[in-house]
Amino acid sequence: MIMYNKTMANNKGAFRKGFTIIEVMLFLALSGLLLVGVLGGLGDNISRQRYNDAVQDIVSMMRDQYSFVSDTQISQRNSKESNCYGLVGNDIGNDDAVAYYKGQMNTTPDSISYRGRTNCVVYGAVVSVNEEYIETTELLGRDYETIVRQRAKAGDPVSTNLSDIAILHDVVNANNVSLHCDPGSDSNCYVRSGDNSRIQKTKWGTKLQNVDRTPIEKTMIIFRSPRDGSIRTYVYNGGIKGLRNGSEQLIKYEDINKENNGRGVKYTDSNTLDNLGVNRYLTEANFQSVELNICVDSGDAQTYNNARRMVKIKRNAMSQSGVELMNLDIAKDASEGENSGVRSCD
Repeated sequence: MIMYNKTMANNKGAFRKGFTIIEVMLFLALSGLLLVGVLGGLGDNISRQRYNDAVQDIVSMMRDQYSFVSDTQISQRNSKESNCYGLVGNDIGNDDAVAYYKGQMNTTPDSISYRGRTNCVVYGAVVSVNEEYIETTELLGRDYETIVRQRAKAGDPVSTNLSDIAILHDVVNANNVSLHCDPGSDSNCYVRSGDNSRIQKTKWGTKLQNVDRTPIEKTMIIFRSPRDGSIRTYVYNGGIKGLRNGSEQLIKYEDINKENNGRGVKYTDSNTLDNLGVNRYLTEANFQSVELNICVDSGDAQTYNNARRMVKIKRNAMSQSGVELMNLDIAKDASEGENSGVRSCD
């Protein structure tokens, strides 16, 4: 028999052990809520970083093109590794490709190709923007100064009133593909894109769109003016297409180079330079001096918050500073007229 005394009355707590079920359940519930909050915030931060990385990659690629164009380059022709080991534009017809090529190997001072220069010059870059990728290739053309001298000597001088687009199309026959002929061959000539062809797919499921949320399909050329060397930017509202297997479709120029064991597409009546390249689209009606707005949509659950952020290439952009990444919280401002005032994708 346990004797009750005053000491036991003063130490009732000494007989209690642990927590009640209710206390344990409350603790676990609160801990779970805290854990969900921490992990949820961490996941959102990861998704945010993925999306920002995808956007920054696109901005960097666009800015790199202006750096590339600002470096004056002349394509080297007399080697198999050259990006212009042949001719460009309308220098040749389908029936005399090899004959013309061989004739250029033994040149005279008045011919289009001579020591120290070539008939093929890198004038800039062609940038093709699609919903899931950005592809860049070189813009190639004949040497402008040589053409001017030749035509002046022939009594048919180049007009001083031509626009840059007209010069690219009608004088230097600029293109983003060139012709390569196998040395010693009478028939093996192949169409190839520039050596600096590059394709970048969007990351983390992001999509490239117009402001109205439709899939984007644009072509931009960034080039040094053949006349004065200044950098120009023009945009074509569509993708550059070519004739392949009798049907017209968007071409990835990287695929052109992979055919025939890496030599390119066989040069034939149906696969000519103009059919596969940008030259036939080079008109002022097609390529216009307008800004290019690319909305980067987060796309799916791998990126965060259904975000849409704008990458803007300014009208008449001449350097990297012409490529702007707009803030998420900037509202639309159409006060400056159609297209020019859009500052947000939402």
